[in-house]
Order: sequence, then C-alpha cells, then structure tokens
Amino acid sequence: MTSRLSSFDVSKIGNIWKTVLAGGAGVAALVAVNASIKRRATDPDNSALGGDAHFYDWKHGRVFYKTAGQQNSGLPLLFVHGVGAGVSSFMWRKNFDDLSSSFRVYAPDLLGFGLSDKPATAAYSADLYVELLSDFIRGVCGSPVNIIASSVGGAYAIRVADEHSELVNALILNAPTGANKISYRPGMAGAAFYGLLQSPVLGTSFYNVMASERSIRDYARRYLFYDPGRVTDRLVTNLYATSHQPGAQHAMAAFLSGYLNTDTRAAFSRLRQDVILVWGKQDATAPIEQGLALLQLNPHARFEVFDYCRMMPEQELPERFNALVRAALLAQSAAA
Repeated sequence: MTSRLSSFDVSKIGNIWKTVLAGGAGVAALVAVNASIKRRATDPDNSALGGDAHFYDWKHGRVFYKTAGQQNSGLPLLFVHGVGAGVSSFMWRKNFDDLSSSFRVYAPDLLGFGLSDKPATAAYSADLYVELLSDFIRGVCGSPVNIIASSVGGAYAIRVADEHSELVNALILNAPTGANKISYRPGMAGAAFYGLLQSPVLGTSFYNVMASERSIRDYARRYLFYDPGRVTDRLVTNLYATSHQPGAQHAMAAFLSGYLNTDTRAAFSRLRQDVILVWGKQDATAPIEQGLALLQLNPHARFEVFDYCRMMPEQELPERFNALVRAALLAQSAAA
C-alpha cells in the first residue's frame, strides 16, 4: 500500500478539522468517538497462515512471525510485507502455505504492524526496517535467504541485499518502491505532519478516518485489486482489526509523513543477486513504466508482468505467482 488517500478520506479529514476548530465541545466529541472505536477493536485473524507462531525478541520490541516447511532442505524463503493500514503477514495467505511444501518459509510482521510490538518510542524509519530484516535473517533464519517482498517492503529488501549481500541469495520483488516519489525523505512539512499525526486527539481522529472499514474497502477496490471480487469481507475485517490494535498508528504516522521512504535506485543497480520484478499491468499506484525504468538500472533483473492485476499479483493470481517462485528458486537450487 501507499500513502494515497481517497477523496472520501480527504473530505472526512476536512470535516474533522472543522469540528476541532469549532471548540472544546468538538474536541470532546472526537475523544468520545476515538474511545468508542478503541473499545470495539477486535483481534486480527491469526489463522490465515499455517505453520508455527513465534516471537523474535528484537532490541526494539518483539516481532511476531510464522514459519513452516522445516522438513525442506535448501535456502529458506522470507516473506516481507508492504506498509499500509492493517497490513501484515496476512497478505501472504495465498502463498505461504502452498510454498511451504517446497521451502522453509518465514513470514514476520514488521515492527509496528500485525501482531508485532508497536512501541510509541521507536524511531520508525527505513533504516530501522533494514536493520530488523538483517537481524531477523541472522537470528531466526540462520542462513542466506531468498526474499519475496512487496512494495515498500521490497525497497527494504533491496537495501538488505545491497548492504549485506551475504544474507540474500535471490529476490522476487512485487512493485518495489524507492525509485519514485516514495524515495524522498521528509522535510519540515513532513516533520510537522508527523507531529500532528502523533497528537492524541486530532492525530487519532485522522488515523481512524483513514483506517475506517469504508476507507479500507474503497482503497482496496480502487488500488489494490483489479477484480473487486477479491476485496472480501475477510480481507477488510482483518485489515480493520489489525489497523486498530494498540499503537498501530505510530508506524503509519511515520509512513504518511515520509520517514519510511528510501531511495533504492543506486542500491538496485549494484545488486548481483538474481532479481525478478513482478508488476501488475493495471497497477495505478506504481505504473508499469516505473518497473521498466527500474529494469534499466540492473542487467541481472528479470521482468514479469501479471495482466489483470494491480498492486497484489500474489493475491490476484496466486497459482501463477507461486509457480513462478518455484520455477525460479528450485531451478537455481538445482544448478548450484
């Protein structure tokens, strides 16, 4: 996911501002609404991925992850989800179990997301997530890995592969960011926006509008999926539940303010690992031209276009996606 807001969100946010400016009664009303939303929050769906659940005790907080396929030899496969309201390892539910029949698989929730800790004091940034993934590979996977990563998570995977090449054997990247507007670091406006988003009343109200069930459903239908039938009640319910866990707004505030952005163009050009770029042909958030431009930076990269897909080819065409993973990684293993 990206930080794009729907027209519904923008109009609602404007209404929040008007309410706050109306005076103390408006603030009290917002506090009451926020408290009601917090009370009604439910637990995320922890059954979407099979395997065993664990926590990795990292220095900045506990990181939840699922693992399966321990009977398989060869290099492990690490899934790295993207960034967005309610996003977590749940997004790999159509890939994790199927690919666990061929690989040892690991799917963590990044710090601040899913069932992982969400500390308010963490310095959420691209550097933090690059460090987390590097430490997770060393401390949990225990050997070089093959990585499947999506969107902003793909940008972090590129940096790990560049900065710690001994940890990464190959990458399959679904429309990675870092070569477009999500490469820019925030300026003073971003810092001010971050402060606003962290405010207990207005910031929480802003977040609750952005992460409402209606906003999540509208965003998924407009940007995540080509086929609106893929936007199921289970998907929306889980995204909503996960986005309203205590502390979930902290990492999202950093993302929306630009602190999770990172420029990956130079890093991508230096990669010597095998790389496959997967792109949804109808992706309106990261148009296919961005993928083709990225491809020009690295002769080792390969480009796979998934027609009738937007941002989630691994969910819209999971059979084709999983077959691509097997073909690429098992062939590489056999040739080694």
